[in-house]
Amino acid sequence: MKPFNHLIPLLLVLFLASCGEAFLDVKPSRNQRVPNTVADYLALLDNPTANNNPMNIRSSHTLGIIGADEFYISTEHWNNFSSGVRFNYQKNAYTWEKTVYEGGEGGTLNPTDFDTGYQRILNCNIVLDGLANMSSQHQQDDWRLTRGIALFHRALNLYNLAQLFCPVYNEDTAPVDLGLPLRLEADPTVQLARSSVSDTYQQIVNDLMEAVQLLPDEPLVPFRPSKAAAYALLARAYLQMGNYPKALEYANRCLAVQSALLDFNDLEIGANYPFPLYGIGNVEVIFTSSAYNALIYGSARFNADTSLLASYSPEDLRRAIYFRISSNGQSQFFGSYYGNDFFFTGLATDEVYLIRAECHAREGNTVEALNDLNHLRRHRLEATGYTPLESADSQQILDWVISERRKELVLRGTRWEDLRRLNKDPRYEKPLVRVLGEQHFELPVNHDRWVWPFPVEAIQAGGYPQNDR
Repeated sequence: MKPFNHLIPLLLVLFLASCGEAFLDVKPSRNQRVPNTVADYLALLDNPTANNNPMNIRSSHTLGIIGADEFYISTEHWNNFSSGVRFNYQKNAYTWEKTVYEGGEGGTLNPTDFDTGYQRILNCNIVLDGLANMSSQHQQDDWRLTRGIALFHRALNLYNLAQLFCPVYNEDTAPVDLGLPLRLEADPTVQLARSSVSDTYQQIVNDLMEAVQLLPDEPLVPFRPSKAAAYALLARAYLQMGNYPKALEYANRCLAVQSALLDFNDLEIGANYPFPLYGIGNVEVIFTSSAYNALIYGSARFNADTSLLASYSPEDLRRAIYFRISSNGQSQFFGSYYGNDFFFTGLATDEVYLIRAECHAREGNTVEALNDLNHLRRHRLEATGYTPLESADSQQILDWVISERRKELVLRGTRWEDLRRLNKDPRYEKPLVRVLGEQHFELPVNHDRWVWPFPVEAIQAGGYPQNDR
């Protein structure tokens, strides 16, 4: 199937219409074909050229990766870093400034997390609205598959946006905390208020619960979602919500469909990219996507966090497989499951095992938690140096799981959301610090700046209340 590229101009017109009144008078030209078949709508979501598919690249993780504690840049690189609207927001995010977006960001060369997330949601809504008008095809396999894919992508993008632009989920305050504008129809000019955090997560769950009924167990290619992917995302969402029984349930369902792990003993240490391109052939990859390759964490400036590197034991293969010292002494990352320089932000079985282990530990199921934790470690440590962890203390096991998440899920886009949710627990809270020459910058635990601001244009066009900073 060829990419349905002639639909893209129409989508861009519709997307730009959501950014301000100046775009509302723009009309598509007559040679732009409007989708009217199931195949057309599937083509909006599907693209066999994976690195060009807007549904699988530039996921909304840029601010989270910049703001978390997995990398740093040197003072020299900081002082020489480019200035201008394309770059200032990255510098502002790196030091958690009150003002991040200054206005004028966006576009194909400088996409914002907000814009790319809502562009994909718009694509999904166009598909869902179009399919709804095809009542005669509701029971056809392609119709069901296409609807399931659209629902999954909408849920995924709402989830990713919520980790950046909404307060961390708190059961007591979620009904009143400011959530996302929930765009559930294709008309981008409809004015919406911000929903609550509770409603935002409920929409995520609703979309995924329906998607599960429509998607195949495993996908044709990893760029498409599947039942396993929907289960994995439900497990991730419920973990973020602190609903451990539900997170455990959906982790179990995911692993019942797809459970394989790579044995790192079989990988080539020192390979340029030890994992296959786009996740194709990686038995752990459930759904593949990648983050925007922002300049501030590009390989020319990237240094792996020193405490992260120090956390690996001598027999742990991940340090040698994930990281390498460059000729200029920088600790660079080569361990992306996307198989190239772009950070993998999809879903994989290793994360699901860790979700299940954490839920078991929190529920006091020590044997089950250790089984999952040791099963993963057995695939990550040198075979001759592996010793299983043993304990009957659920708190100690939980400590191990939390530590393992940081060592395993490096630059997956999950560290920022982990820091946010764990800051609710005094045992795991962690303020973040940057040092640039004589300057020290700190992000205190549970500060308002753990929630990023909406871009200037989004506030102006939508009239939304801005997040407190």
